[in-house]
Amino acid sequence: MNKLRQIIRLYSQGIGTKRIHEMVSTSRNTIKKYIRIWQTLGIGYEEFNAKSDSDLAIIFTPPVARISSAPRMQILQTLLPDYCKR
Repeated sequence: MNKLRQIIRLYSQGIGTKRIHEMVSTSRNTIKKYIRIWQTLGIGYEEFNAKSDSDLAIIFTPPVARISSAPRMQILQTLLPDYCKR
């Protein structure tokens, strides 16, 4: 979360993504993604900085796809106990 906070702080100070990339050593695509997410939140830097690390992790981490809801995974789960017995 420290890099995320640095990226947003530097961007809010008017520093460009290329310069932030050099300073923070994070890919420019990741920097652009974080900035895009921050802009969609519609909050200022002070409000962003007041959020806890766990809140920021929920906001900036993409949701994990539900593998167990896939039809093939459901079939596998029904067959697994029999395979384990063998």
